[in-house]
Amino acid sequence: MYKAKPRSLSNSAGSESRFSIGVVVFFGTLLSSLLTLIVVPVMYALLCRKTQSPEHITRQLESQMSEMKQPA
Repeated sequence: MYKAKPRSLSNSAGSESRFSIGVVVFFGTLLSSLLTLIVVPVMYALLCRKTQSPEHITRQLESQMSEMKQPA
């Protein structure tokens, strides 16, 4: 991200094209970092509240199967 700053702030020949590339690289890196560090963990935390562990589900299924196998 720091290497994109000098590219976007220079005033030499051809700096117009380097400016747009530098801006895209800088904000692309910033956005991907925010998504990775903030959005993904928050979404995971919200989704895991509504689910249960696979072990819990396995125990539920095994208890239901054992109830079905027992003669009435």
